[in-house]
Amino acid sequence: MEITQLSKIIGILHRRFQTMISHELDFPALSTTNANFLLFISEHDHITAKQLSNELVINKGLVSREMTRLEAAGYITRQADTADHRITWITLTQTGQETAVAVRTIMTSIWQEVLTTTPEADVLATYGHLAEWGHQADRLAVQKRQASEKDSSIH
Repeated sequence: MEITQLSKIIGILHRRFQTMISHELDFPALSTTNANFLLFISEHDHITAKQLSNELVINKGLVSREMTRLEAAGYITRQADTADHRITWITLTQTGQETAVAVRTIMTSIWQEVLTTTPEADVLATYGHLAEWGHQADRLAVQKRQASEKDSSIH
């Protein structure tokens, strides 16, 4: 197997899931992109757009646009930090919480259908590998960024 095939398969799997999920979503102003944001926010009590951007490795501009859409649709609220007004906390509204539960149900159902013939031990092993590869990629990205910054400071 050529290693680039792994990247191709992961990309295709992600896009297929996005397409399947988009057919199931029937909520005002909710896309597969901001539905993923909604789920991530639901897993954290308070989060900032910067944290969301960093954790999901998503462009800050896209996060900002999607937060505006989610807020306008009534899924989230944004509140300035009382101690530091440069920080804005994002939280789910009741509608956002209910929608996140529905989205999680949709995603779980699709995954269960896809993985129906895969033994649980294989699913857990694959999850472990993907999580570790994600951590390794994070470390590599930091190293490469630091090397790039060092090179640009020399020139």
